Amino acid sequence: CTSCRVEEATWRCLHCFGRPTYCTLCCRKQHERNPFHRVEKWTNNLYYSPAWLAEAGVVLQLGHGGRECPSHRQYTSGDSWEDEDDWTSDEEDDNDVEATAAAHSRSADGSRPAAATYTGNQTAMVIVDTTGIHRIPVWWCGCEGAPSDEMQLLDMALYPASHRRVKSCFTFRVLDDFLLDNLECKTSALNFYSKLRRTTNSTFPDQVPNRYQELLRVSRQWGHMKDMMRHGFGYPGRARPGPGDLTFFCAACPQPGVNLPPEWKEDENQLIYTRGFMMDGNFSAEHLKMRRPANDVAISDGTGFMVGEGRYKAHLKLAKEVKSKSSCNNHKAVNLANADRHKLEATGIGATACPRHGCFLPHAVVDFQKGERQMNMDYSFSQALGRNMENIQRVILLYDINCQYGVHLRQRFTESPYLHMPRRLEIVQGIGLFHVHGHQDACFMRYSPTFIPGAGLVDGEILETLWSSLNKVSGSTRGMATSHRKEVLNRHMNDWNWKKMINIVPALRKKYTANLPLMEDVTTSYNAMVASADPEMIQAWTVQMEEAQRKRLTDVKAMDVFDIRTDRAPSRADIQLSLTDKETQHGLQRGTIAWLSQGIKVQEAQVSLAAHVRSLPKSPTTEQKIDLLNRRKRLQTRVDAHEGKKARYIVIEDNDEDDNEKDVDDDLGEEWDAVEPDDVFWAAPAQASGNAIRLAERVAITLPSTLGHARCEALNIQQLAARELKLREGQANDTLHQIRICLGQKSFLFRTSIRSARSQHNKTRAWGDVNAVDRTLQHHARVYSKARKAMVSLGAPEALLNHYKVLRQEDLKVSTAVADPNMRGQRATTMAWFWTMDIRGDAEGQAWMEEFYRINWIKAKSRYDRVREEHDLLKHEILWTNIFFVHQSEAWINRMRECLSDDLAGHRAFAGKQADMFKALADEASALHKFTMNGQ
Repeated sequence: CTSCRVEEATWRCLHCFGRPTYCTLCCRKQHERNPFHRVEKWTNNLYYSPAWLAEAGVVLQLGHGGRECPSHRQYTSGDSWEDEDDWTSDEEDDNDVEATAAAHSRSADGSRPAAATYTGNQTAMVIVDTTGIHRIPVWWCGCEGAPSDEMQLLDMALYPASHRRVKSCFTFRVLDDFLLDNLECKTSALNFYSKLRRTTNSTFPDQVPNRYQELLRVSRQWGHMKDMMRHGFGYPGRARPGPGDLTFFCAACPQPGVNLPPEWKEDENQLIYTRGFMMDGNFSAEHLKMRRPANDVAISDGTGFMVGEGRYKAHLKLAKEVKSKSSCNNHKAVNLANADRHKLEATGIGATACPRHGCFLPHAVVDFQKGERQMNMDYSFSQALGRNMENIQRVILLYDINCQYGVHLRQRFTESPYLHMPRRLEIVQGIGLFHVHGHQDACFMRYSPTFIPGAGLVDGEILETLWSSLNKVSGSTRGMATSHRKEVLNRHMNDWNWKKMINIVPALRKKYTANLPLMEDVTTSYNAMVASADPEMIQAWTVQMEEAQRKRLTDVKAMDVFDIRTDRAPSRADIQLSLTDKETQHGLQRGTIAWLSQGIKVQEAQVSLAAHVRSLPKSPTTEQKIDLLNRRKRLQTRVDAHEGKKARYIVIEDNDEDDNEKDVDDDLGEEWDAVEPDDVFWAAPAQASGNAIRLAERVAITLPSTLGHARCEALNIQQLAARELKLREGQANDTLHQIRICLGQKSFLFRTSIRSARSQHNKTRAWGDVNAVDRTLQHHARVYSKARKAMVSLGAPEALLNHYKVLRQEDLKVSTAVADPNMRGQRATTMAWFWTMDIRGDAEGQAWMEEFYRINWIKAKSRYDRVREEHDLLKHEILWTNIFFVHQSEAWINRMRECLSDDLAGHRAFAGKQADMFKALADEASALHKFTMNGQ
């Protein structure tokens, strides 16, 4: 024995340091305070086999801090040890003698202690701990005035699984471990308990008591009590939590009465106190209908992030259901808002979060009954507006479909008694930088955060990162009881906010230091632009910007002045829409125009992929080869989809020899490459028969232009050819417009970046921007050439071909006539033909260039303003974070002072611990605030 050094060691502890060996007496003494260690016993003089501390005589002593009570009474469950069936298989048949015998034989593997250890009416209690599932005898304190049995268990960090007749307990340690495992590893209760059963008996885990249902119930109670403690409930004057009271929220968002200085309302720059909100829906967090909803018991309804049931259901019952189609692009969130799924109680959830720091808003997460309806998101937004918003007059609301959602927002709030919004609140609507590019072009200027004063450098997409974490637990919550699911989601959202809160200072420090060089670069570029521009034009553009920002609150179309205002020729989409409307009038099948447009798009994709192939080195890396194979696979899928429909629109006899006269497309825009193509990568791999495999980018797409004018007449598809010719005109208009934009952007970069660059670093960056524009320019040149050749093949009239001239390499050069038409010596210099072609009123190249400079200046000015705002916002957010932590620390100090009586000693200790924690966070924020105030 490593303890007494006298008796023979027959026990080995697996959890004591060094795995020491003990005699029976020493083993019992050493584990009176560690009754949940796992031990092994020397067996047959050959090996150590699993055993139990109860066999060594270890007993749980209650009521005296683990010491033996002189008047102790033994625990009895009312059932003898031999009658206890918890240790047999969950699927065991009581009449199956062989199965019963086999189960008893497995006791040798340590699944349960031997029955002979206990005599009389003494039984053992099931204790679930991180080390396994134990059966240990319990001695209660029998002294006069002893606490109740439940309190004796709680005093020893044991949580009873029931309250009438305690037969099982969970250690505080295992409950904390399960909650943390669930938060960090997304472990479900079933998997966690299965792990404990295997820890107890890896060979026969089915012989271990099944306390899974008890774990579900107890963990819910335990989690709720922990939340009540962490948020100061149970203290004098704080008995019952209200809506959203059991949550953490953002420390850096402006909250009057919490983290703003007393004089904040006198600050001239009220823009800095704008509150930001971002809304989004998540359809992964669905929930099945309960079979027996009457059995559902809510421990806390509405105290977390999920809204309370009562008022929310009353709002939905009263709210008007609006069924509308998207007037922007084909947004699923709008068009599928009323989609119903019969077996689901909730099809998903909608939430509101702060867009700058990514914290969920308390009591602002709602369930969807169908799709992402406005009535659901209205309630979420209303609850968010009620959270620490006193005297804040301006908010920025970011939502993926704000162009549709915000149209009648105030009207819906006015009509519902369950929705509340401050009367004079100014709401600026925006769309995240990723989703806004899926909208119509006009939505970018109207809703992009880049053009919203006070937004700083926010992307408006942060909720997507929150969903990615929450979705990992959505699978386990899908079949839970309604209230249990909400509690689990609340716990995970609260944990997300907690991690955001304790890491907010490092996050702000990282943002602040990263923004300093960015602000320097943007300021240098903006000042150079101002110095090279006409002051009168800048003044006019500034007035124009300010006027648009003032009007956007009542008419968001006022922001259209931020876009190019020069008239454009009809695009391919415009022509496709017009032709589709008249499809049946001209005897064409439905879908003909869409099929032609699809083929044109596939050709554009072929041109793009072929250019990518030619840009690859002669010896590409493995990653480049894999990427190319994936691209070709996706393109081939599109080619097959188009070719699979051609029989509907072009009828070609099987014996027609001219059908395959052109099955390889050689016109892929090589003449516009900046470098010579690599022949190595153009070579297609050979088949066994020796025939070359046609690559996806080289397959000829079946279209009238591919067949040629004469062939179309022979096949009697002149109408089809005429429709393609109209689409090709739109394609040419689109590409010429993009070419003009690229050349204008390129000339703008030469004038404002290349010429003004004073360092090699700035020159390198500027030329990198120019090269990026060049690549885009070459792509549009390839597509235009493809479109014009298709016109020729379709037999376009001479007048049309004179309008859309052949594009040459020299036409794409940025001459001084484009960059500065008023420069000395430019009187005899001519511009490329597409600058002066008839575009709805004979627009001149000079007007185009003025528009380019105006738009580029507006974008540069907006970027400059947002970066400056970001700098100011970060400095204020660091201050607000410091005040927030000080506020929390003082609140806990006040609670500590209210707990002076001895029976509240535990309350006082916990409050002091919390106060010190928030003070440490405040000290960290204070140090960062001093750093920023010193101009560093």
